[in-house]
Amino acid sequence: MEKTLKYIIWAGLAAVSLIPLLVKSNYYFPYIVPKTLAFRIIIEVIFLAYLGLAVIKKEYRPKLNLVLVLFFLYLISIFLSSILGGSFYFSFWSNNERSEGLLLLLHLFLFLIVLSAFLKDFKEWLLVFEASFLGGLLVSLVALAQYLNVSWILESSGGTRLTSTIGNAGYVGGYLLFNVFFGLILFFQRKDNGYLRFYYLSVILLQLFVILNTQTRGAILSVGLSAFALIIYLSFFYLKGYRSAKISGIVLPLLMIILVVLIFADKTAPWVRKNPVFSRISAISVSSTTAQNRLMTWQASYLGFKEKPILGYGYENFYQVFDKYFPPRIYEDAGSIVWYDRAHNMIFDRLITGGLAGLILYLSFLLAPIFYLWRYFVKKKQDGQYLIPVIATLLMAAYFIQNLFIFEALVTYIPLFLSLGFLSRFCPAWPNKFLSSNKPHIVLLTVGLILFLPVLFIVNIKPASANKTLIRAMMNQNVKDYKESYKYFIEAVDKNTFGNQEYRQHFGEFIAGAVEISGIDANWLSQSALRAEQEFDKQITERPKSARNYLMVMRFLNKTYGLNLDRLNKSLELFKKVSQVSPTRPHIYYEAGYSQFYLGRVFEGKGDKEKAKKYYEESLANFQKAIDLNDRVVESYTNMIMVLLAVQKSDKVQSYFDRMDEMGLNYHREDDLSRMGNSAIKAENYEWTLKFYQELTRLFPEKPDYWINLALSYAFLGDKDKAVETAQKIKSFEGDYVKQADAFIQDVSAGKFKR
Repeated sequence: MEKTLKYIIWAGLAAVSLIPLLVKSNYYFPYIVPKTLAFRIIIEVIFLAYLGLAVIKKEYRPKLNLVLVLFFLYLISIFLSSILGGSFYFSFWSNNERSEGLLLLLHLFLFLIVLSAFLKDFKEWLLVFEASFLGGLLVSLVALAQYLNVSWILESSGGTRLTSTIGNAGYVGGYLLFNVFFGLILFFQRKDNGYLRFYYLSVILLQLFVILNTQTRGAILSVGLSAFALIIYLSFFYLKGYRSAKISGIVLPLLMIILVVLIFADKTAPWVRKNPVFSRISAISVSSTTAQNRLMTWQASYLGFKEKPILGYGYENFYQVFDKYFPPRIYEDAGSIVWYDRAHNMIFDRLITGGLAGLILYLSFLLAPIFYLWRYFVKKKQDGQYLIPVIATLLMAAYFIQNLFIFEALVTYIPLFLSLGFLSRFCPAWPNKFLSSNKPHIVLLTVGLILFLPVLFIVNIKPASANKTLIRAMMNQNVKDYKESYKYFIEAVDKNTFGNQEYRQHFGEFIAGAVEISGIDANWLSQSALRAEQEFDKQITERPKSARNYLMVMRFLNKTYGLNLDRLNKSLELFKKVSQVSPTRPHIYYEAGYSQFYLGRVFEGKGDKEKAKKYYEESLANFQKAIDLNDRVVESYTNMIMVLLAVQKSDKVQSYFDRMDEMGLNYHREDDLSRMGNSAIKAENYEWTLKFYQELTRLFPEKPDYWINLALSYAFLGDKDKAVETAQKIKSFEGDYVKQADAFIQDVSAGKFKR
């Protein structure tokens, strides 16, 4: 029995090391969810096996070492923060995209218990590092194949930035960072095997190559500083008896400095611009968009921290702070990232989710083991024996630097907890009669065996089933089998898992898209929209402090109001609430403005001009509010101009173009011009359609629709010569356009176009 239990644990530890390789395309978030499911299941199995081992072998019963105590205290603190945070369900379960939450922290704690209690000697730890290093090698080989554009290998999701099987270049950099240091430990410990040392060195170099080509600046900075410090230590301390080592210790750091200086000294040099790595390094600047966004996010974080400095807002609740203190300048255009659920900074993330208590405990958990590692080796006073503490210190420093610009994920948590489990060997441990006795382990094992299958189903199998059902719904949506797609959306939502917040979003978007398609059964569409609306009500009830939820529902109501006019009033009721949750988001004013504009149009159609005027004025006020929040967003001006044209206030349009021109904003883009052009057509304002389509035909002369609208503009304005001249150009597109142009010319000559 003992051997079997040990085999299970060893097999589990080996499997955990290979989790970063796991990708399954039939999952929503295929790079994240399968890995998390596998990790949770493996940990649940090996923890049960460990409990069995602890029952029959006293030496495997856990001791209260400092690392375990600190992480346990952190768990207590963050649980308390989450309970008080107002959204404990989300704090506990997280979502598919992050797959973290308190649930993952609990599994990591069990992982840490197994590591610190099961692995007894240094040789066993070297085996664990070997397994992780092998995982790093395989991930690196996939990344190398992506770099070489090997056709049958999974394509990088980051373009030229290598993402391997992890799917995110930043995570690849963080994950391989650990394995480089594990490789260094193995290289210096396996001194008696030249073949193995060659293998370690080769893989380390490969991993460094991949880290550079992830183009993750935080990881590159971490590697560079760590390499700089390690070279100096090896040259002047570890290999101090070798003159060539000292020379290398001077030359190599000097070359590194010179390279960095040259990159920044001439950023436009061809050798910098044409190299993706150098080009990305040279782009490091406080004034860059990425840097500015980070700074604004951290500023919002600081404002939130001041409100709840002790315990913070609870795990996974950074969005509450970001919504409340949303920096309007972060939004530039439709491609801007405006939904942050992490601060992209370890300090601020822990401050917001756990307050000062959480941050201090978490930093203690990371840094205290380094202190005791050094104390252990200093006490030994053996010459040349500081290599392991140096490597461990550089690893933690590199990890810390990397996480000043990004956040943790499972693929970085795994090697982090391997590292801390190893460091726990050198930390204080306190005997505990309760933990050393057999009864608690028997009780835990009994409870674990009873709960194993229910937990396996609730925590893993059921969420996995719902996740895969969503994919089936989306696949049917892609082939336009709407009723089958609807069935699977409902099936996914009815499983009532933590993924419902994401599943409802896709369900709502599916229904809103179906509204715009002709030929769909009206009764079915009405009932489907009603079900989606009911699900969105639950969405807001579950997370009432999420501006994203309010905005999502408002958009849905605005797109489906044709099926139920009351939805416009409901949208405005939600606007009152969301304007308290996130008062500085321009998007909420867009949606409120649309709701008011649609209501104005409804009342205008009923002949109630007073109410129509009231709603139109309120709509314009909200679009103006969006401009006032950030006057450098072209979309805000475009929305305002479209509504001004629609409500017959075209005399005010030019002032907004003048303002954009003064500020150097580029509205001469196809999407913006065509949206405004369409609005002018609907308003039958042909003076403005003429201007928009003159611009569009100049910029995109290959598109016949723009020439057609230009010709119609001339015709309705009474300029027959220009209308005919434009129609002659349309003939150059040949085919049916020739007949259409001839028919149009006849109609123009007959005077059929009148305003």
